[in-house]
Amino acid sequence: MTPSRFALTLLACAGLSSPAWAQAGVALASDMLARPAAQVREADTPVRPGDAAYPPGLAARGVQGRVVVRVSVTAQGKAGTVAVASSSGSPELDQAALALARSYPYAPARQGVAPSEVLVPFRFSKDSPSTLPAKTCADFNIDKAWFLAAHPGGHASDMEVVKMALDLLPFAPPGPHIMPSTQERGAIAAAAIAACAGRPGDRLLSAMQREAAELSRK
Repeated sequence: MTPSRFALTLLACAGLSSPAWAQAGVALASDMLARPAAQVREADTPVRPGDAAYPPGLAARGVQGRVVVRVSVTAQGKAGTVAVASSSGSPELDQAALALARSYPYAPARQGVAPSEVLVPFRFSKDSPSTLPAKTCADFNIDKAWFLAAHPGGHASDMEVVKMALDLLPFAPPGPHIMPSTQERGAIAAAAIAACAGRPGDRLLSAMQREAAELSRK
């Protein structure tokens, strides 16, 4: 349904008379086109330790997370005002994301064509599928401590690295070579997180493999 038809349907359901809702609906549809909604860039921009944009020293302290920046775009395709729409929980990462967003080129804002406001997501992450097999429980415990301090009420199982490890689990040798169910993923994660707390010399992925194997024997 086009914006104008959708608007007219809503106004008709509201009980306006035919001429009244037709006139109001056209005005509303025109206003929607005149002020296009903020456009979200679909893929997160990854920022890794060692990148100039990742503030030095933060990764070693476990500081990481996702920041969404709201950018007002000028007619020249440059960032006007920038603001944090969704915080990582770290003021330093938020500021780094704002600086990155200011440096980006954008499609010049044009009425009804290109939005004058965009949402740009950045993900500051220490880990990747290629580095995860070497990640120690000691390093994970540092990440966990920061995550829980920055996100009161959060759970360690919500951490990006935990989800990444669970996704990699079926493909990591020797691995169970099956995709764990949602319930099994939760049980494996909880057991591995607890194991890492007491055995910092282990590797996170190895701890998950051990717990997955134990679960499969039950």
